[in-house]
Amino acid sequence: MEMLLRVDEKGRILIPRALREKLGIGRLVRARVEEGRIVIEPVEDPLELLEKAVVKGTEDVEREIGELRRIAEAELRKLVEG
Repeated sequence: MEMLLRVDEKGRILIPRALREKLGIGRLVRARVEEGRIVIEPVEDPLELLEKAVVKGTEDVEREIGELRRIAEAELRKLVEG
């Protein structure tokens, strides 16, 4: 599958839904330069497992999950930028 994608003035590229679904791309991707090309790979969301393991009785599950997501994404950035 080959597509021509537009880069906006901020350097962003919109990956069409069909392609994201086909490749399993969610909220996080890993990107690297390899032989003059940009390689983008899906990264499994580390909070999906945590969301399933949330303890019953928490007061605001959505807020707590959002905070855990921010922490996990920050930790992942540290590993990638390392």
